[in-house]
Amino acid sequence: MTDDSTIKIRPHSVSGVMVDQTMLLPSAEAIVRQILAVPVGETRSLAQLREALAQQYGAEATCPVTTQRMIKVVAAKSVADHQAGRQAVPFWRVVDPDKPNGKKLPGGSEFILARRKEEKA
Repeated sequence: MTDDSTIKIRPHSVSGVMVDQTMLLPSAEAIVRQILAVPVGETRSLAQLREALAQQYGAEATCPVTTQRMIKVVAAKSVADHQAGRQAVPFWRVVDPDKPNGKKLPGGSEFILARRKEEKA
């Protein structure tokens, strides 16, 4: 994987006034690095993940849509790796199994909950 994250200037509404904002469009590699930084048995929200990414890259915000797309890519590979007995990227540390996005990802809520339970054991 290569880190092809980019920062774009995007209009953003602040109290009804449109202002420019630097927004990170993260790569899957950037997402993976942030996920791997979460200690075993701990979790972070996607908002915390996006905030950490923005800070790391010097942007004001991280695109939530791009983040979700990249999480889906990472989750698909992670589930396949886990099923094949290979080491998987622990995306379950940053995805809430009770939220709609957690239920729609490869493996679904059950996969996320099972991996979290394994890490706490």
